[in-house]
Amino acid sequence: MHFGLTYWLAKQAGFAPRDAEAVALANQRLDAGSIEYMTSPLQFACLSRFAPDAADIQARHYPSEGKLPSRAQSRPVVPGGPAAQAVVEAALRRADGGKAAFMLGEFGRSLHALQDSWAHQGTPSVPDWHRYGIECDANLAMAAPIDRSTPQSHAADLTWRWPADVEAMAKSTYAQMLKYPNINGARRTAVPWEQLQPALAGFAGARTKRAKSDWFAANAVADTSFLDGTSLPDGSAWKAARWKGRRDIPTPLPPTAQAGVDGALIDFYTRFFSDWVTTSPVDKRWLSALASERPQQPDGVLVDQLIGWRLRDHGSYLAREAQPHAARNASSALRQRASFEVFKSLNDAVLPLIVEGDKPSPILPFLVFALPDSAGGNKRAVALVKLLDSPYDTIGILSEKRNGLDWKITALISAADY
Repeated sequence: MHFGLTYWLAKQAGFAPRDAEAVALANQRLDAGSIEYMTSPLQFACLSRFAPDAADIQARHYPSEGKLPSRAQSRPVVPGGPAAQAVVEAALRRADGGKAAFMLGEFGRSLHALQDSWAHQGTPSVPDWHRYGIECDANLAMAAPIDRSTPQSHAADLTWRWPADVEAMAKSTYAQMLKYPNINGARRTAVPWEQLQPALAGFAGARTKRAKSDWFAANAVADTSFLDGTSLPDGSAWKAARWKGRRDIPTPLPPTAQAGVDGALIDFYTRFFSDWVTTSPVDKRWLSALASERPQQPDGVLVDQLIGWRLRDHGSYLAREAQPHAARNASSALRQRASFEVFKSLNDAVLPLIVEGDKPSPILPFLVFALPDSAGGNKRAVALVKLLDSPYDTIGILSEKRNGLDWKITALISAADY
């Protein structure tokens, strides 16, 4: 959503369309738009515990005067607060002195933290996956505050839930755009904020991709493919199209390129993920990879999760999962082949990842981490993957080696990364 609103505001602020796009593109790419931004709290706070990446995420998405590593209570996010403003002010200073044409990208990136400071306001929450053998460092972890969301959901980002925050965020963003130095000496003519403000109610209130797209189209933003993969349900007659704004993503190396992981475990996950994304979930070709407490009866909740995460309309699945369990209805979309994209290969279905740490990492389709043994003494592991249809989340597929023989999938967890 960052791209569309930032682009529209920049145009209203008098930026030429090409310059407005440069600002908006750099802004959006901080959310899984380039390989260096494919980070997740599952890695930097839990599995890799890499403080530099945690600090980067804080600066981009959870701006606070309290610095890492430290307890979450000591680094609250203040909407439009000094930490968020400081990043923008630094970008504005660097754009002065005739350099404005070359600093549009940095300016766009600086606006991202300012915008996120409204969605993530309050004390960051700390994900809790200890039941799966994943312990997180509370001094590095951050997710949306509990009173606005959960570490697994994007409720804090849904504009219709927080219309007053959306307006305040947009007004602050616009005010910073008006401060940007003239580009190549050309003066800009901006629309007064008071004329823009009434239109924002329609933007904030739109609850589906189709409704958001209609709002943008009515406000002279024709290409709305940037809505693809967002946490909104598609809505009636939405035509999905892949967004082309990501920086060119390198082709991942074979999964075996990850060092220090048992080859049999890599092979197991490679077979599972390939079956999962290159066949229709309706066929459940991957069912034999799942653990069964009773013969031939895998956990029904896990099966539904694996089907649901493959939906092309990821927002509808998130909306369903946000409902109380008793209120959920069996979605017909989970049984229709047209609801899923069947990919030609694993690489086509994912956004690649790297191991976060001091050592150089190959670019991989998924990452595998060993976990502490289960209470019964079985070896455990988790594989992280970021699907093209849910680019703002990282999925963790848990597995266990039962009876010292075969690996089996036991659970699925997820993290809302941005």
